[in-house]
Parts: sequence; C-alpha cells; structure tokens
Amino acid sequence: MNDTDTPSKVAAYSVVPGDMYDWSDMAGGGALPRGPVLTRFAVATATGASHLLVVGPHDLDLLDAVVGLAATTTVVLRTHSDAELVSERYAGRSVDVVCGDLRSWASDRPADAVLALDGFGRVATIDTDPADWHAISEHLAGLATGDSRLALVVPNPGSPLAQLRAVTPEASNENADWSFPVHDRANPLSLADASARFGGRGYTLWPDVGSPTLAAVPEACSVALAVAHGRPSDTSTLREVQPALGQALDALGPAAAAGGWLVTRGPDAISSVVGVDRTGDETSWTAAERSWLVEAMRESARRDASGLRRHVRQLHDAIADAPERWCGLQVDEIGLDAGVVVPVHESTVKLGESAEEILIGLLDELAAFLCAAGWRHPWPAGRGRDELAVLLAATIDVAVTPAEVRLVRQRRESALSSTGMTPVVAGRQAPQDADPSELRKLAEENEALRGQVTWFKQQMRQRQTMTHEVRTAARRDVEALNDRIKELEGQLSALQAPAVSRVAKRASAVPGRARSGFGRVPGARRAARLLRRVLRRIRRVAKR
Repeated sequence: MNDTDTPSKVAAYSVVPGDMYDWSDMAGGGALPRGPVLTRFAVATATGASHLLVVGPHDLDLLDAVVGLAATTTVVLRTHSDAELVSERYAGRSVDVVCGDLRSWASDRPADAVLALDGFGRVATIDTDPADWHAISEHLAGLATGDSRLALVVPNPGSPLAQLRAVTPEASNENADWSFPVHDRANPLSLADASARFGGRGYTLWPDVGSPTLAAVPEACSVALAVAHGRPSDTSTLREVQPALGQALDALGPAAAAGGWLVTRGPDAISSVVGVDRTGDETSWTAAERSWLVEAMRESARRDASGLRRHVRQLHDAIADAPERWCGLQVDEIGLDAGVVVPVHESTVKLGESAEEILIGLLDELAAFLCAAGWRHPWPAGRGRDELAVLLAATIDVAVTPAEVRLVRQRRESALSSTGMTPVVAGRQAPQDADPSELRKLAEENEALRGQVTWFKQQMRQRQTMTHEVRTAARRDVEALNDRIKELEGQLSALQAPAVSRVAKRASAVPGRARSGFGRVPGARRAARLLRRVLRRIRRVAKR
C-alpha cells in the first residue's frame, strides 16, 4: 500500500492512498460494464466534455468508445495492475490514470462529465471500512461541477433475477458465493433515492447491470418489454425466471423488480427506452403509434377475443407475404406500427422454417408469454401452453394439434439454442398432472378457511357494534348527571342568597347603631377618655 498522504507518480499514472497490489478488478471474474446500451449512455455523456472523469473499472471496448470524445479524461482505478493496463493502452493520449481509493483523491480541476457505470462497488480499498454509497456519492459530487453530466449505475440486489441466481443448484454449500441481500449503506434504498441524490433521471436496467439489453424509464417499461429482456441466457435453469419476473413486475413495479438502475443527468437526446435486439443492434421502439405485439395481445386477452383474433390474423398475413423476414425472429421482437405487424429488426438467424412452422412457433411463444408471465385472461386456456396455442390458431381457422405444437417447439428451441439465442420457455405445471384428490382436499380446506374468516368478521362486527352502543349509553348518562348537578347547584344558590343577604345587612348595621346609641349617654365620652389615659399609664409601668 501507499503510505503517503499526497499523490505520487509511478510510471505513467498517479498514486493516492488506498492503492492495491496483486489484485485486478478488470481481469477478475466480475463482469465489467459493457454492451451497446451502456455505450450509448457513455458516449452521450462524454461527447463535448472538457474533463471526463471515469470512476472504477470499465470494459476496454467501452473505454475505447469514450476516450477522445472529451478534451481530457481521468480514470480512477484502485489496483496497480488495472492502472498500468489503462495507462499503457492510452499512452500518448489525453488520459490521466489515478491509482487508489476514490475517497482519497482530490482533483485540481472539476469534471463536467462523470461515468460510473460500474457503480461504487470497486472504487474503495478493501483494507478500510466497507464502502458507503452515500459518502462516496458526496465525495464524487465534490469532484464535479454542479451542472456536470452524469451516468451512474446502481445494482439492485433485491431483483428477482438476482434472487434466482442466488438459489440455483450450482450454488452449493461448499461454494456459496452469495448471500441474501440485506440493505445497508453500500446501496441506496431505491431508484428514486439514487436519482434524488444527483438530481438526475432514472432508468431501469434489464436483465442486469453488467451488460443490459434494455434501459427504460419506469413509466415506459411495460411488462412485456421487461419480460422479453429479462430472459437470461447464462444458465439454462434460469430460463424459469419468466413467471417470477412477471409476478414481481405486477406486485413491485418495474423500478423495484429491475436488475439495476441507471441515473443520468445532462444528455437529453437519449430516449426513454433504449434496447438491443437479438442481432446486437441498438433499437428504440418508442413512437406513440408503436407498440409491442406481446403487449397488445396481453391487453386484448384481458378484454375480449376480437383483438386477439385481429392480431393473429395480421401476423398470419404478414408471414404469408414474406416468410423470409420472420425466420429466426421471436415473438418479443415483433412490433405494431400504426396497427401493422412488423419485425422490429431484420434477423440474421435463418432457421429454415416454412411459413406454417413460423406461425405455429410464434403462436406458441405468444401462448408462453400469456401463461408464464401470469397474465389473467378470460380464455379457457385448457391444460396449458399447448392448448392455448391451439386456441390462438383456431381464431383464424388454422387447425393444429397440441402434438404438432410441441414438435414445432422442439425444432425451434433446438435451432435457436444452436445459434446462441434463448428460447421462450414457459415453466408451468399442466392441470392434468395434479392429483384430483389433492385438488379436492385443497378446495375443502379453502372453503373451511373462508367460513372461519367470515365467522371472525361477523364476531368483530358484533363486538364493535356492542362497544359503540355501550359507549353511547354511558356518554348519554354522564351528560344527564352533569345537567342534574348543575340544576341542583342553581337551586341551592337561589335558596341561600336571601338569608345570607339579610344576615350580612344586620351584622353590618350593629356597630354603627351601637356607637351612635352609646354616644348619646351623658358623660360617656368623658369617661371613655379617662379610661384610655389609665390604660396608657398601666402599659408604661408594665414596660419598666
């Protein structure tokens, strides 16, 4: 470690307290921020800046995209190996590299653009107290100007994707590198908390923060859009995330269920939804007259069958006209532009399917979304996904059996997996697999519990009614007693007032009458003066 309190120079980079040897954040196992979505925000933040500050490790391809867009760039890394790698890569360019704890570094000039797409998890040395998100954010705010542009990523450890990754069978007791997320000061409370801290705009990131395929403001992130981009492809067991993700979105909302958050400030040119399609190209499907087919199907399924029939018919006609445009596309890559079904992009994956197989495969995926995401619909879904796909095909008079649907699905999933794409998987138990006796038992228990709940509610209502009546009667009796007491006090005062007045008048008249009568006796005044002189002399003798 560096023991000095002032920055020093090692080779081509500066060193501040908190530097780390024999360690690398960029060459380690942790994922670095990368991908077209984050690159889009990084480029918009860095373009035209006079001083760009890059906080923490980032993917080298992302750094290549932003270095040179600002007049000068400063990269702060905590390990010597990473600082050496970055300084050598950008030698001869306007890039300053600082090695050490971000909290120990103070710049001589403020930055007008800040990139922290890795968050604050790898900016502090591990030899000190745990990283405090709020303390680091305050220090970072002091390194930038008041109106600086910003792009900051904040992980969400409470997302359903993070939870499912934590409990996969691969995480055995001997190799448990995860823990249940308990909120501490290492992360903000929510997206609103992080956005308010920097006075910026908040985006939700899907499926995670390392390489998101979707960034959307919460109000523009539909359930279908989040589920479509929330299918992780790293582990096959995680494909069962769709039901949990759909339920979490309905219960928590897109902000609380997202894999992470992105706080931006400054670049207003970025739309409310930025995504990446299956080919890796950037896409933004945000026009007012545009929507996603899965979202439109969901809304139609909630109301009536006419909307479903219309959308299925449009999809059938579009595939029949140009089947080569739909080979390799999945249903979450289909949009509605002014009421016309169109592919969001041209797929580079060709599966060699016929027009009929393409239609059946897409209807099967639509049924998977309707079933797996937990969207309620009035349709008699029958025994699961297969029967719902048959019903969707029947709306346009296309006859298909569940066995044919399963066969097309197997071919489609095999072809998609061979090209590195993630099939739409609906993990849901069919009703025929359940034991009828168990279903009857559960129904009876449910009815019994409903009866108990009803009885308890009635008892509570009766007790509340009785308590209210008793309180009302007691209040009425107390008021009557108070009125009677006041009445008796008034009567007593009225009776006592004349007698007291007569006595007082007579008592006050006695001394005056006595003095006037005694003064009229002959010699009384002289005798009184003599008596007073005698009394005074007696007092003088007594004092001696």
